[in-house]
Amino acid sequence: MELSTQSPMDPNVARKLFDNCAFLIIAGVPVGTSFGIDLRSYVVGADFRGVKMIPEGFHFVHCASQGPYGETAPRVGFCHYFKRNEIVVREWDNEKEELRLRIHENVEQEVARIRENLRNLDRYLAPYDYNSLSNWTKLTGNIIEQTIKNHSPECGVIRNTVELLSCSDENRPRGKNTTIDDSPRLSKMRSLMNEEELLPNLEAIPGSAPKFTELPPRCPKEASPEEISRHHIDSILAVEKLLTGREESIFAEIEFSFVLFLCGHSVEGLNHWRRILLLLSNSELAVEKFRTFYKNYLTVLQYQLPQLPIELMEQTQHNTVYLDTRRLLLNCYQGGLTTVAQTLEKSLKESLLWKFEDLFAEDPEDLPTVVEL
Repeated sequence: MELSTQSPMDPNVARKLFDNCAFLIIAGVPVGTSFGIDLRSYVVGADFRGVKMIPEGFHFVHCASQGPYGETAPRVGFCHYFKRNEIVVREWDNEKEELRLRIHENVEQEVARIRENLRNLDRYLAPYDYNSLSNWTKLTGNIIEQTIKNHSPECGVIRNTVELLSCSDENRPRGKNTTIDDSPRLSKMRSLMNEEELLPNLEAIPGSAPKFTELPPRCPKEASPEEISRHHIDSILAVEKLLTGREESIFAEIEFSFVLFLCGHSVEGLNHWRRILLLLSNSELAVEKFRTFYKNYLTVLQYQLPQLPIELMEQTQHNTVYLDTRRLLLNCYQGGLTTVAQTLEKSLKESLLWKFEDLFAEDPEDLPTVVEL
């Protein structure tokens, strides 16, 4: 993330923000460390002590230590829902090279002392980047404090990857034998729709991984060939299981998982976000049933997709994000969400140069499979 230069702020506005917003006070961060909050990054200098004028709401704080030869370590961060006038205190952990909760005999007393001396600390605090606040709000506007509690790791630290426990032999994946009723096409569909069975059953060290919702499989494990064909064409059953009764919380989780990737470079966050995209893009019936959810989802994708790394922006047949977005647009057009689908399509043409020619042309691979029983 590039450093940004803030435009000058009116002194009266700055004074009001200083008096009414939150503060992040940090101690002991080495000079040269990369430090950031939301979409703004800094290189820590000798006098850097934190951030002032943080608007109330969800924010992501991250840092990355610098090696002796200028190499940058992976980002480590935490999420916090800042309250009005709140003072959050963190300190540098030299051993783990990350920010941790302040270790102090009386934290409340220390916070009270900091509050009394905020004016003296002012020159050591970087102002929150209000130039990027509008974009941040578009990416995170549905995340509430409960979202953080529900999905943050128990340890409270977001790392780019989680540490995994070793896989025992009994948990290693075993491929299933193809039954006599499975044609080559059905076998391919079955493997794609239950592809996680082929992955090692690796578990994260307890408390270290984000707590994401377990997504329902697109196709039940013991589905018949006829049912596999139906679920391959439209994943309405799985989408219903995911969304029914919890549309708002799932939408917030989509934003949260994406931000973990965007700001924390979290592999788990990106994987979860992509798996939800895959599921939601594969059902025209779901678009008809959950119209409001899909309208909002296409809107937030308009802001999320241009933030992806370059390898996920290429318009190729190997880019699953592009292919899933294409399928999502088609289902939204056919499901009656023409206006919002047109808006997303136009936006992606401008921002990513994505084109969607022959969107309504049927792909032979997507035609229904005739199963004789």
